[in-house]
Amino acid sequence: MLVQIGQLMLSLMLLVMLHELGHFVAARYFGVRVERFFVFFDVKFAIWKKKIGDTVYGIGWLPLGGYVKLSGMIDESMDTEQMKSEPQPWEFRTKPAWQRLIIMLGGIFVNIVLAMIIYSVLLIANGERYTKVEAMKYGLAVDSTQLALGLKTGDIPVGVNGIKYNSLEEIDKEALLGGETLEISRQGKEISLPINEDFRTQILNYKQGFFVPQFSFEVDTVFLDTPAHKAGILKDDKIIAIDGFTTPFFNDFSKKLEEYEGKTVPFSVERNGQPVELMVTIGKDGKDGKDGKDGKDGKDGKDGKDGKIGIKAKSAYLDSVIGRKDYSIGEGIAQGIVKPFDAIATQVRGIGTLFQVKDGRKQVSGPIGMVKHMPEKWDWLNFWSFTAMISAWLAFINLLPIPGLDGGHAVFAIYEMVTGKAPSEKVLEKAQMVGIFIILGLMVFIFGNDIINLIFG
Repeated sequence: MLVQIGQLMLSLMLLVMLHELGHFVAARYFGVRVERFFVFFDVKFAIWKKKIGDTVYGIGWLPLGGYVKLSGMIDESMDTEQMKSEPQPWEFRTKPAWQRLIIMLGGIFVNIVLAMIIYSVLLIANGERYTKVEAMKYGLAVDSTQLALGLKTGDIPVGVNGIKYNSLEEIDKEALLGGETLEISRQGKEISLPINEDFRTQILNYKQGFFVPQFSFEVDTVFLDTPAHKAGILKDDKIIAIDGFTTPFFNDFSKKLEEYEGKTVPFSVERNGQPVELMVTIGKDGKDGKDGKDGKDGKDGKDGKDGKIGIKAKSAYLDSVIGRKDYSIGEGIAQGIVKPFDAIATQVRGIGTLFQVKDGRKQVSGPIGMVKHMPEKWDWLNFWSFTAMISAWLAFINLLPIPGLDGGHAVFAIYEMVTGKAPSEKVLEKAQMVGIFIILGLMVFIFGNDIINLIFG
C-alpha cells in the first residue's frame, strides 16, 4: 500500500508543481508579483511553507490540485481587500488582457507539453505492446460471467460495430466506450453479439482486461515451500491433467485448482517427454503458495501465475500472440504529440459510458480510489504512462470554462479582448463564488464516493 500511495503522490506532486510553474513563469515574465506558490491545497494549515523574496512557497495537505496567488487578482482566496487600493504596476489586473490570458493558460500549456514529451519518450524507448488478434489460434478463455453474455471458449473477437481491429486491447476499449455489437469468429464463422448495459458493465468490472487469450503453458518457476515444491513439480514440467481431467490451457488448469482447493489430488505431468504422476495438496486462495500471500497474484490465472500451489507459468504461444510496434524518433515524436488528445478523448468517452452501466458511480475514483489502481510494486513504465495520461486530463479539466479554474479566468480575458471592456469586480467576485461552490461540491462528491467505495465496495 505504501508503494501504491508513493507512486500516486509523486505523480500528482510532479504534475501540480509543473502546472503551477507554468503560471508562475508566465506571471513573472510579465512582471506580475506571485504571493503564494502551493502544491496541493493548504486548507487551514500547510505541511511545509517558506517565504523567499515576495513569494511564499509551500506544500498543502489536500491532494486535489495546487495554486499560485497573484497580486491584484480575484481568485479562490477571495482576498478582495487589495482590490480596494490603487492598482500597482506589478499586479495582475493592470496587465493587458492578452498577457493575463497567457498567464492563465501557462499551466495548461505545460501539462500538454509534458504529456507529449512523456508519450514520445515511452514510444521511442518501448514501443507499443498489444495482443495480436490474427495470432489468437486458441481464442479466448471464457468464464461463467462471459458465458452468460453469449461468449464461448475459443471465440476470437475481431471487431466492434462492424469495424475490424488487430489489437485485442483496442476491441476491449471500443466495446466498452461505444460498442453496440461485438463481432467474433467462432469455429470459422463470424457472428455478432449485442453489447447491452450488462455486457458493458462487465467489461468495466474486469480491471485486468475483459478479453483474455487462452494459452498452453509450462512451469516456469516453482516457489520454495509451496504445495508445488513439496509435491516435486519442476521447472519446464507440463501439467497435462488434474485428477484425470485434461488441462491443455492455463484457464482450464486454474478452474480445476478452484474446484479442488484444500484437497490432495493426482497431477499428471509430462517431464522431458515422459509421464510423471504426483500428488499435490492445493491451497486455498493462495495461503499455501508464496506466489500470492492473499491469493491476488493469479487467483484468476490471467497473468500466468497461481497462488494456490505456488507456480509461475510460461508460454511460447502467449509470447507469439503479443506484438510490439516500434517507433523511430520521428515517428515517436509525431505519435507522442497526438497521444495526449487521444487520452483526453478516451476519458471523455469514458465519462459518457458511466451513464450506460450499472452503478457507474462506483467507477469514479478520486485520490483514495486511485491508490488501489496503482501497481503494488514500483513500476516506472506504469508510473510515467499514468503521469502522461493524468497530465493530459488535468489540462483538459483546467481548460473548462468554470469560474475558479484556468478556463474560467481565460474566458473573462477573452471577453475583454473581444469587447474591449473588462468585467466589473462584482461580476468577477460572484463568478468566483460560483466556481468555489462547484469545485467544493465536486471535492465532496469525489472524496465521499471514494470513502463509500472503500467501505461498501
